[in-house]
Amino acid sequence: MGNRGSGVRGVAARAGGWSARHRWAAVGIWVLFVVLAMGLGSAAGRLDVKESDQLSGETHTAAKIIEDAGIKEPASETVLVQSRDGSVRAGDAAFRAAVADVVKAVGATGRVTDVKSPYDTKTVSKDGRSALVQFDVRGDAESAGDRIEPVLKAVEGVQKEHTSLRIEEIGGASMQKQYADAFGDDFQQAEYSAVPVALGILLIAFGALVAALLPVALAITAIMATMGLMGIVSHLQPMSDTANSVMLLVGMAVGVDYCLFYLRREREERAAGRDAATALRIAAATSGRAIVVSGVTVCVAMAGMLFTGIAEFEAMGLASLIVVAVAMVGSVTVLPALLSLLGERVEKGRLPFLRRRRATAGDQGSRFWTAVL
Repeated sequence: MGNRGSGVRGVAARAGGWSARHRWAAVGIWVLFVVLAMGLGSAAGRLDVKESDQLSGETHTAAKIIEDAGIKEPASETVLVQSRDGSVRAGDAAFRAAVADVVKAVGATGRVTDVKSPYDTKTVSKDGRSALVQFDVRGDAESAGDRIEPVLKAVEGVQKEHTSLRIEEIGGASMQKQYADAFGDDFQQAEYSAVPVALGILLIAFGALVAALLPVALAITAIMATMGLMGIVSHLQPMSDTANSVMLLVGMAVGVDYCLFYLRREREERAAGRDAATALRIAAATSGRAIVVSGVTVCVAMAGMLFTGIAEFEAMGLASLIVVAVAMVGSVTVLPALLSLLGERVEKGRLPFLRRRRATAGDQGSRFWTAVL
């Protein structure tokens, strides 16, 4: 392919060409963007999704009316006391003892108020098999899930004492905690493992430390910038911890993936004997264009979540859209600048026990790594 065939084509190619020629300016602009985004986001503060925004339709409308009126509803919890086989009824001494133990146990935690016995509220089923103990969690309903654990343990303790009955708790606070336990730990574990796992795979794939660090560095800076932008846009569309976790994982995935497109093509062209400038132009005109098409497609797909009417999904969709857009822009601007600055030094930090795949314009090489990359 001659210089004409590898000429700069398209927006991505022009951006890559400009960045390669003005490499320090491109890197400086990117660093400034990341710092400004983080600074402005920190100054603005992040607004999180409210419980009323989690709902949709008429339920959401009713919740908003109550919220706008300044009425704060407490986090209500309910404990079900139920006979497992129907042999014990609500009027029996054993059943009454279990209900009394539930009322006493949850009240003793100091975390609840307005505990109501089913015998006072008449919340007993017609067949006498089931009854409901009701109470409210003290404090703000939005964070009630953080304070409900002692109450849940108290109910579990009563269940162990009355094995012939089914005693279980449900409510807004307990659901918050169950959701956090089910997904929070998984997201946190994924966040902690994403960078080392990605770096390890890239080291095996490229066999060079610098080449492996570039995609990870791009992904991390894109995530940092997006965190700041999330704080700013949260004043228009509230965010959440879940959206933040999803953004981090999506950002790491696309940031590494897009950088791989570019870096792999640039290395192939240099391995084929082309000079660094020509290799960058070819990578910009081919892989750069693929990155833009892929990024725009993903952004359009993520935008669909903005129309669900459910605030949590809207937050996840917007956060993912932003990080994909930022990673896409970084891949076609700052990455060519870094590759231009590094030149052959991108191969530094070679690992002697890993043979790096050398492309030779159409040829031998590892089919395995070709498939992986």
